[in-house]
Parts: sequence; C-alpha cells; structure tokens
Amino acid sequence: MKNILGLFVSICIVGCTTSKMEEKEVVVEQKFVKQKTDSLSFFLDHYERFFTTNFNVSECPGAAVVIVKDSTVIYKKGFGVKKIHTTDSVDVHTVFRIASLSKGVTSVLAGNLVDRNELQWKQGVKESVKDFDLKDKAQANRLKVNHLLSHTAGFYKYTNSKLIHKGLPLKSIISNFKRNGVVAKEGAEYEYQNAAFSIIEKIMENGTGKSFETLLKERLFVPMGMNNASSTYANIKNNTNVALPHKWNHYSKKYYLTDIHKNYYNVAAAGGINASISDMSEYLKVLLGYRPDIISEESLTEIFNPMICTSNKDTYVNLWDGVTDSYYAKGWRVLDYRGRRIIYHGGNVNQYKTQLMVDLENRVAVCVLFNGPNTFNGPVIPTFLNYYDFFTATTGG
Repeated sequence: MKNILGLFVSICIVGCTTSKMEEKEVVVEQKFVKQKTDSLSFFLDHYERFFTTNFNVSECPGAAVVIVKDSTVIYKKGFGVKKIHTTDSVDVHTVFRIASLSKGVTSVLAGNLVDRNELQWKQGVKESVKDFDLKDKAQANRLKVNHLLSHTAGFYKYTNSKLIHKGLPLKSIISNFKRNGVVAKEGAEYEYQNAAFSIIEKIMENGTGKSFETLLKERLFVPMGMNNASSTYANIKNNTNVALPHKWNHYSKKYYLTDIHKNYYNVAAAGGINASISDMSEYLKVLLGYRPDIISEESLTEIFNPMICTSNKDTYVNLWDGVTDSYYAKGWRVLDYRGRRIIYHGGNVNQYKTQLMVDLENRVAVCVLFNGPNTFNGPVIPTFLNYYDFFTATTGG
C-alpha cells in the first residue's frame, strides 16, 4: 500500500498543472453509494491531470482516450490536433489507424463466426486455403486456426513482412509461404507475425462467402455502432476527420507531417483497421462481455485464454512493474499483474501508436490512440493501472 501511495503522490506532483476536462461522461446507477460516485470522479480527475500534463510534455500532435467501467463510458476525450501547425482539434469522432489492435478485432470476429458454426478454433488452415503450403508439408497440414491467431505456427518472427511492405495482395503473400521453412513445431514457440496472422482472412472468406471487409462491417462495425470504423486505405484517405500521422526527428527534436501509407491494409486482419475513440468505446463494451449478440461469453473467454507463455521473450510488457508472467492468447496478450490477469495489446504502424487494456476483475477498460511516436506511449497503460489500483485500494471502488 505504501508503494502504491508513494507512486500516486509522485505522479500527482507531475500532473498538477492542467485544465478541466472538456468532455467527461460519468453515469452511475442509483444503487451505487455516493462515496463510490465521488471516488470514481476523484480517480478520473487525477488521471486526466496526469494524462494532460504528460501529453503536453510529450509534444505529440494528437491523441484520444476512452475509459469504460462496467457497461458505461465514463471518460472520452480528444487531445491536441489532427495536423501540426493547425488548430484543427482531435475530437471523439476523429479517425486513427489502430495498428495491431486490429488483431484483437479480428479475433472477436473469429469468435462471432465460431458462434455461428462458420469457423472452428481447431480448423485446419489447408482445409480452407488450398494455396497455403510450407517447405515442411507435414507441418503445413497440421496447422490450425489456433496457431495463426496465437503466433505459434512455428515460423521465424515477422515471416514475409517484406512482402507486406512491397504491397503484395494477401493471396500472393499466402502463396509465398511455400518457400518458407519453420523454426519450431506448431504450438511450441511464440514468434510474432503479421502476414501469417492474416491468413485467417481467407479462411473466414472461404467459410462464409463474404469478404473480410464485409464481415467486419456486417458482424461488428454496424451492429456495434462503430460508425467511423473501416478497414481500407481508401476509407481513411476519403475521411475528412482524420488524425494524420507525424514522424519525430531526433536531430531537430521536432515532429513533422507524413503521409498515410498503404502498408498493412493488404493484411487488414493484422494491422489495417481504422477507428475513432468513440468507435473504440463501443468495442470496449464488447470486450467487457456486455454484447453477447456480438460474441458469446464462451467465445470471448476462449480468445482471452492463454495459448503460449511469453515470459522469457524480449517483450516490453515483461518490463512493466507488477507483471510477473505474460502469455499470448488469440489476438491478445494476457498478463499476470499484481495477483490478477489483465488483457492487453499495443499497436504501431505508420507512426500511429495505440494501447488497449481490459481489467476483467475490476470491469474497467481503457484505450489510447496517438498520431505520433512519443515517450508517453509506453507508460500510459501501466500508469493507468497504478492509478486505478490506488483508487480501489483507498475507496473499495
């Protein structure tokens, strides 16, 4: 308790010069006692001070944050600008690329298909995608959907990423796997993937007769009310409310505007989804289990179920204070954190940085989107957890 209090006090000192929240939604059921309402507001006020101060210090052009408690959005706000040297502010409907948070969205879609008997977790890859093969044909025949979604197919890290950057269509990327060897038996080792993960797109398409883009829209975006979400380069380029990407120049110590590029839209399942923070607020409700019409409790539990231990990997989450072990599930990292398990993923593409955390025990989730690299991106989720733990320890909230 002393350690948590000391951290809280030190962070509060850093975050003492901020403006009031421009948009904060606090909705508490009447059965909650007044103390709980007040303590939740106390937590939000102090967390915003921390976020605002550190965001300003980082000089990152733009960001957006949402926090969901139970089934209620309790905080949602845009920060900064969409483009440097303008006053065009980020709002709650401004679209960002969500980068590798796309993997979690894809796994939720997979759960939706499993619920409808259109997909099975242990379905063979080659059963659905005839063009897929490996040098090790026996392993190619054994690979399952499970292995793709958990990065345990046995490939070396980032297999065929060069083909993604060359702009090859997914069909061509898949056909190139026949040239690849393996470094481990399926299910035995974790090596992070993008091209291999996105083979799931073709499995979904062949199982339903619909494109991956259509499945995202019909099964997730439309029924969830993710009105600004999309999965193509054309959609984000044609949107007039977009947080544009910015590079950081280490020599001049300044940000400069760069272009939205097409990379990873050819593997949309792994890194090609676009969304606003309002879209992500609806998505967090799904992850907290409040939309069984989107994904059943059974399938949600399954995508959060650890598949492989990653504690011995050179993974940044293993450096977080409080994390004792880490795992990869299906499109999600799972962390043993201070006696409980949390669900997490981060993303990085085209200068966009993204973070998402779900604390199922405390029924709280947070998502943060940035349109430029910054030193604040790394500690933003661990610090949120420290703040929330202080809040619950002090008030029983």
